[in-house]
Amino acid sequence: MTIDPKSPHWRALVCGLVDLAAQAGGADRLSPETLRTVSEELRSCLDAPHPLTRLGLEPHELACVWTLALSHVDWKVARTLAGMDGDRRPSLGTLMQVCEVAGLSGEISGSSTLFRLGILECEDASPDLFSRPKLASDVLAHLLETSPLASEPLATQEPRMADLCIEQHTASELTRAARVRGAVLVVSSMPGSGRRTCVTAAAREAGTQLTHVDARKLARDPMTLRGQLRAVARACRLSGRQPLVTNLDALVDEKGERLELVASDLAALVEGTIFVTTGVHRPKLEWGRPVIVVEMKPPTSAQRAALWSTSLGEGTPEDGEHLAGLYPLAPALVVRATEAAKAHAGGRALRPDDIYAGVRTVLDDKLGHFAKRLTVTQTWDDIVLPPEQMESIIELVARIRERRTVYEEWGFAAKVGKGLGVSALFSGPPGTGKTMVASLIARELGLEIYQVDLAKVVSKWIGETEKNLAALFDAAEAGHAVLLFDEADALFGKRTDVKSSNDRNANLETNYLLQRLESFTGICLLTSNHESHIDPAFQRRLSLHLRFDVPDLAERAHLWSVMLPAEAPRAPGIDFAALARKYDMTGGYIRNAALRAAFLAANAQTAITGVLLERAARAEYESMGKLAYESTEVVS
Repeated sequence: MTIDPKSPHWRALVCGLVDLAAQAGGADRLSPETLRTVSEELRSCLDAPHPLTRLGLEPHELACVWTLALSHVDWKVARTLAGMDGDRRPSLGTLMQVCEVAGLSGEISGSSTLFRLGILECEDASPDLFSRPKLASDVLAHLLETSPLASEPLATQEPRMADLCIEQHTASELTRAARVRGAVLVVSSMPGSGRRTCVTAAAREAGTQLTHVDARKLARDPMTLRGQLRAVARACRLSGRQPLVTNLDALVDEKGERLELVASDLAALVEGTIFVTTGVHRPKLEWGRPVIVVEMKPPTSAQRAALWSTSLGEGTPEDGEHLAGLYPLAPALVVRATEAAKAHAGGRALRPDDIYAGVRTVLDDKLGHFAKRLTVTQTWDDIVLPPEQMESIIELVARIRERRTVYEEWGFAAKVGKGLGVSALFSGPPGTGKTMVASLIARELGLEIYQVDLAKVVSKWIGETEKNLAALFDAAEAGHAVLLFDEADALFGKRTDVKSSNDRNANLETNYLLQRLESFTGICLLTSNHESHIDPAFQRRLSLHLRFDVPDLAERAHLWSVMLPAEAPRAPGIDFAALARKYDMTGGYIRNAALRAAFLAANAQTAITGVLLERAARAEYESMGKLAYESTEVVS
């Protein structure tokens, strides 16, 4: 860092403070003319239009800051001050002596603004005259690198409130609340609903510029977090902006320490309005000032259609309505998906596959950390189910497909209140097609399905599992993707009597899942081989519980037939009914046997024969721990 050599204030301070420091250290007394000149230069520097004046410091505190900055960059000042108390960094007592000689006397203690704002950092918990403070790096940067005459922040290019696809009542409420000086404006809604964009637009209407702070990126350690929040308060004062704290609910922990620091170390040091966004479940916090809460409702289908049309910048209104029905994403994801689609198109006119690629990209970004997207290649012809089970699946698909009609147009959303999502449990023995049916349902609806990776969700650290689940459910809601929990009994298991801290933490995870599933507005499918292990409270919240049984003789014969693709060469005369009679297997094992026989046939360069199917079926049957008797009835 360097000082602008053309600055008269800096040159006067370098020379004057050296003389003042020398006098305070016992040198010959300065003449009244010299002292008056230095004092005038120091005061004129303190009165100069500079962002530092926005910190609300007393003159002697400002002089202390300037002196520390000079000692950091000018060797003459540093040498002189070091000579006074024998250390490279001057003590607080030395700084106060220098200020006093300049006629700017005053007390500096641990409760002063210098320390409360973190402008001065000190290792001592209670600083005294012997403490050696350090100037905060961001304040030093403003002093040495920011031009005093060009300190106003630049205007950001954010959308105007009139351009946003939100209800007029909500827009008016946000704009009015943004003009209430000294309040806290809390905007509550599901992630991806455009909370930050709406708050920024409302602040712009009120003539306010914002400094964005994402609570998810703040430190977990309370001491480090305190320093970060104080730095935010300083930055806001120095730039003349107001803080926008997004995702405040990310700071919620078991003790509530991190959340309380927002009030004590940010709100208490910031003048003017504080802007906050949070999820649907707003954390409780004593701000010490008026709080205005605006709850943003999820966008309607018409608003989503308008947003798709606006973001694409091409096509007809009918195209926007079609996309809103096909991809009912949260507003933020709509914008990102259209940007990704345009990049995929590479300058040509958009095609449906470009938009699909854009949607897939943003969903992978949101869900990819905790879940894996499944590629569905099967069709309904590949699965064999009894008629009553197919009727239940048709009902489930209708429940998802017709939600807009029932909840929005017919008004059932107001009657139901909560639990507008769809959750279903598929239970039964292994290999009965539970995961395949879940995938086919997603394909039927034109939705992406993501299989949750429990190893990435569950954490040994207290509270981390709930945090990961919250991020997972929020992302699925915003992206309108299907969440698939395979082997769900591992996570949705029964609560137990509390005999240890492990039992208590496991029950807390189950309780959180019960609450979150009830408020979830997306689609969640569970599969389990042991439905009795799942907590009964989950089953009461299910839209559908479908039990998959072991296929009967006719169903097994049909499964053997459909497992061989039309392109695969098969020998004539294979008796699939005989295979079904002999081997009482589920569809998953039948699939494995068919694939095993196909590889044997390919290796022998022959068609798939009954002999090979028999050999493969016997191997699979024995892997199940069962014995197969000798037979030749399936040999072709």
